[in-house]
Amino acid sequence: MAEKDSRLSVARISLLVFGSGFCALVYQVAWLRLLRLIFGASTPATAAVVAIFMGGIGAGSLILGPRADRQRSPLGFYSNLEFGIAVSAALSPLLIQLVRWLYIAAGGSQGLGLTLGTVMRIFLATLVLGVPTFLMGGTLPAITRAVERSEDQGRRLLGVLYGANTLGAVLGAVLTTFLTIEVLGIRRSIWVACLVNLLVALWARTLARSQAQTAQRSSLAQGKSEAGTTQAAVSVDTASPP
Repeated sequence: MAEKDSRLSVARISLLVFGSGFCALVYQVAWLRLLRLIFGASTPATAAVVAIFMGGIGAGSLILGPRADRQRSPLGFYSNLEFGIAVSAALSPLLIQLVRWLYIAAGGSQGLGLTLGTVMRIFLATLVLGVPTFLMGGTLPAITRAVERSEDQGRRLLGVLYGANTLGAVLGAVLTTFLTIEVLGIRRSIWVACLVNLLVALWARTLARSQAQTAQRSSLAQGKSEAGTTQAAVSVDTASPP
């Protein structure tokens, strides 16, 4: 029964990371398209955006990963991160409008030149992508901490989660590139992904509360069992002849 519950829990959490990976690649494709309209489609401009995206995820994993290890409820911590990603990603189209104004006011690539223009693009891309990508970096460490088992020496469960996250990312990239941008537009694609992100966060919060309640019931049952064992031992000692 416990093994069945464990498998069910991993299946549910795999769906969470599938949704998380899906949203992340929707954001990446959409952000790249929007920022290309401002910075252009040159190799330095594209590299700056991709570098900030990957750098933000790396920094988030480095800093938020150890914090996830110290959480009493890693799944609750994961839920908070997903909420933060959804909110900051929803605001990103507005920030991109601000970035557009700042970049044009600074003179653009022709006025700034190659070196200064690259620095400016990195700085402005960080304004848009810094917060959501930093939070994204903490999601996988948090969710893997929530499913770690001492008996899983081969880390099979972690492989399942990474696989689910990757499949979600592939689906997000494909749908955004070939469908949602054409049908909904770039901004609406981002906002639809934000709604999915919110659903992921709410479901993670529900699972975290369920885990906490299960752990509490298990602790109470164990306490009653230990108390019963102690009482039985005392009764035996009392009944024994001197």
